[in-house]
Amino acid sequence: MSTDPIERLEQLFEQKKCWMIDELSNALGYAVISTRRFLKQIKYYRSYSHNGKWYTLRAIPRFNRNGIWRYQKIGFSSHGNLTQTIVFLINKSQKGITAKQLADKLYYTCHAVLTNMYKAQLIDRVKHRGEFVYLSTDDKPSRRQRRRLEAYETKKALQSFNAQTAVFILVAFIKNPQWSYQQIAAQLKHSKNIVVRPEGIERFFERHGIKKMPDLYR
Repeated sequence: MSTDPIERLEQLFEQKKCWMIDELSNALGYAVISTRRFLKQIKYYRSYSHNGKWYTLRAIPRFNRNGIWRYQKIGFSSHGNLTQTIVFLINKSQKGITAKQLADKLYYTCHAVLTNMYKAQLIDRVKHRGEFVYLSTDDKPSRRQRRRLEAYETKKALQSFNAQTAVFILVAFIKNPQWSYQQIAAQLKHSKNIVVRPEGIERFFERHGIKKMPDLYR
């Protein structure tokens, strides 16, 4: 093995792709502070999992399209630490992202981290179908995500209208053409125990070319 510490360091990473700093320092024969200095010279990544305890050289990872590389259950990100990676993935998402969706991308659960990031105003969130959807705090992507999340919800609502529900909506409208979409939704909930969203009723009318006065729920 070479006596040059940089060359020796590279040789150690050829033997094993990921190291903890103490173990690497012992194998190299230098103090931890010196080992960190050598790593900085040849550039490295620290894991976003395991509290950042694992190191690998910049040349080693083969990141997927989300910038994630996994080695023996150790996670590395081209975007930096866990917080930086979460922010990147949230900003990249089309309509926000749930904790489960993030865990699927990261192969790592991070509920507590998300809560702390929200409290620190690093990310935003809204309640959707019983779970939080995490959004960007940047104005432009946040508006885009909220619009697309609302459009997705409306689409799901439309798809959920079976023939019977559609008939009940139309009957309520014919009997009470002055009612708002919100009033129609409330009547269906009260009389038929059918839950529909006012936005879904509006889109249903638009889809079928049904004319109606501007609604009051906006």
